[in-house]
Amino acid sequence: MNSVTGVSNSEQELQTLLSSLSRNNTRELARAISLVENDSTLNVTSANSPARIVGITGAPGVGKSTTVNALITWLRAQGKSVAVLAVDPSSPVSGGALLGDRIRLGEHFLDSDVFIRSIASRGHLGGLSATIASIINLTGRAGFDYIFVETVGVGQSEVEVMKYVETVVVVLAPGMGDGIQASKAGILEIGDIFLVNKSDRDGARETARELEGSLHLSPQPSEWQPIVLLGAMENSVGISELVASIEKHGEIRK
Repeated sequence: MNSVTGVSNSEQELQTLLSSLSRNNTRELARAISLVENDSTLNVTSANSPARIVGITGAPGVGKSTTVNALITWLRAQGKSVAVLAVDPSSPVSGGALLGDRIRLGEHFLDSDVFIRSIASRGHLGGLSATIASIINLTGRAGFDYIFVETVGVGQSEVEVMKYVETVVVVLAPGMGDGIQASKAGILEIGDIFLVNKSDRDGARETARELEGSLHLSPQPSEWQPIVLLGAMENSVGISELVASIEKHGEIRK
């Protein structure tokens, strides 16, 4: 705490960083995120960022990171800048992120127009972290075209992502009972786009049909009817349809 201003040193540093945030200086962005992660009293408000903010959620093992990787590759080919906030389970010892999406998305690590940050959930329920709103706002202020928020994995209480993003993409895979689990977890209520990944496997079309049937039985807002897509993100099959759907939904939300 500064005895003259009454402002903490962390808050002073954050204010300095906010004045110069840019996607061309990811070191400052990373430092600002660390400050917010380590001090939950530091709140960063939105600066009306034009970025598309997209949540990528689904059960572990369905291919969320593979989907994010395919999205990055496609969007970079279109000249778009991308930030990824990947929320990982926390280490019970250090409190840091247990997994490393920066490793899983390693092919983009040296791209100056891609920012990838693993964020520890630190025991916060909902598949995110307690400071995710401020972290998203920081990333938006840096000027990226797209911000993807990848959750830990969803369950009955892990639907918090819808509060912080414009578009929720729910990734599922055939043969895992995802259709039934989605209904139980309330995922039908938060998903704007449902991607049945690994569509080259048996049961993919059946899963898609089951989801479509469930969606028809659920009340939906009139301005957007959730859609079900098939794709194999490891091979970028269906990626153009996914991006087009994200864009279309984003236009409605804007």
